[in-house]
Amino acid sequence: MVVRLGGYARISLDKNGEELGVERQRRDYRQVAGVRPGWEVARDYVDNDVSAFKRNVVRPEFERLLVDLQSRVIDGVIAYDLDRLARQPRDLERLIDVFEERPELVFCTVTNDIDLSTSDGRTMARVMVAFANKSSADTGRRVARKHRELADAGKNGGGFPPFGWKEDRVTIDPDQAALITKAHDDLLAGTRLSTIVTEWQAKNVQTSRNTGKPITRVAVKGILKNPRLAGFRAVKHQKHIGADGKPVMGIWEPICTPEKLDAVIAVLEGVRTQYTTSNQSNNHKYLLSGILRCAECGTRMLANMRSSWKEGSKGSRFFYRCPAVSDGGCGKVSRAGEPIDRHVINLIHDAEAKLKAPKSEAAEWSGAVRLAEVTQEISELIAAMNTKRISATTAIAMLEPLERERDELEYERNKHTVEKIKATAATVDLSEEFERLPIERQRAVILKHVRAIVVHSAGRGARKFNPDLLDVVWAA
Repeated sequence: MVVRLGGYARISLDKNGEELGVERQRRDYRQVAGVRPGWEVARDYVDNDVSAFKRNVVRPEFERLLVDLQSRVIDGVIAYDLDRLARQPRDLERLIDVFEERPELVFCTVTNDIDLSTSDGRTMARVMVAFANKSSADTGRRVARKHRELADAGKNGGGFPPFGWKEDRVTIDPDQAALITKAHDDLLAGTRLSTIVTEWQAKNVQTSRNTGKPITRVAVKGILKNPRLAGFRAVKHQKHIGADGKPVMGIWEPICTPEKLDAVIAVLEGVRTQYTTSNQSNNHKYLLSGILRCAECGTRMLANMRSSWKEGSKGSRFFYRCPAVSDGGCGKVSRAGEPIDRHVINLIHDAEAKLKAPKSEAAEWSGAVRLAEVTQEISELIAAMNTKRISATTAIAMLEPLERERDELEYERNKHTVEKIKATAATVDLSEEFERLPIERQRAVILKHVRAIVVHSAGRGARKFNPDLLDVVWAA
């Protein structure tokens, strides 16, 4: 009689993704099964780089193993060691429940001789998993304490090298830093995060894990928000605050300023969206949607592709129109889109050329001194609370108004930073760069100069484009 076993292999950490640890386990338990008469490893269940101790981690192959045992797909389990299968008592109990339902099941490990079909074997398994759980918990506390010491000293922790730095985690990687800097500037100039993700994917940008798969939106967002970009030591993606109440600075070279990083985070998180006006939406597919206004009723005009247009045909591919009465407009004005786009681009080109004349530096933000004072007061209160010089109740009561003022000042600073960067990042050589910009950046360049463009009706019948039928409302 053939006994079909499910072989289970797991390792908690596989930095390089080479699966060498789980492969050793597979080789060992297959060798043991090979010397037992009638035993056959019918399927391998492998959870590589997956913890069995962390409560919030789901092990897909362990779950599949339990299902296959219950549905009689396999006749038992073989693993290198019991702690590969379970380090949480609740996981062991789920496995024991299956063996109690099917006493004929086989259980074997390379390192121990435990029989889950017997009461003594189950008791021994519970004791072993309890000790394994305690060992993991003790290790976790030691590791957490060590990481805290490293964080307090501003030193690097473990794991993969962060994006933007070389293997030593101190020296900047110039290529990756350039990507980050450009992405920051693009975001502050109006580019969508999805556009940046697409650009990075086209360049096959990889994190230090180098999975070979396209980089994800979550990964790019995490990279661009990383506090260490501005020199801060981070713990769980947040600035680490030292005993003195101040953010701990790291020993590595920063890639950007704290002010710029705060502005980028505000844009990515959508904080206080007053940074942009309603007609600066990033969801438009056409250059002047929402910027053009109907001269008859003042409603923002939208764009539509011509249903009859085909590749190679004459005329504009799309048109701008005032919405119908049912959609809030009058529906009386409709104009070919491409001639208007070309005309407006030429107008903006002339306006951009004037910006190239030497200009004085933008005024510095006026609230910098007060923000520094408030930040220092907050740090002193936290330090006093940490050293028990004042009670936590007193400290929190004093902190709340200061934190509100700090948040308001930081918002104003971020707004100033965004506007300052927009003034330079949105300035381009239209003859060379404009066509290569994403649509949201093109609109940002236009909205820097124009508040709206009023479109008058051209009358009935086919007519040549007449720029006199456009009234440009220039920005102050």
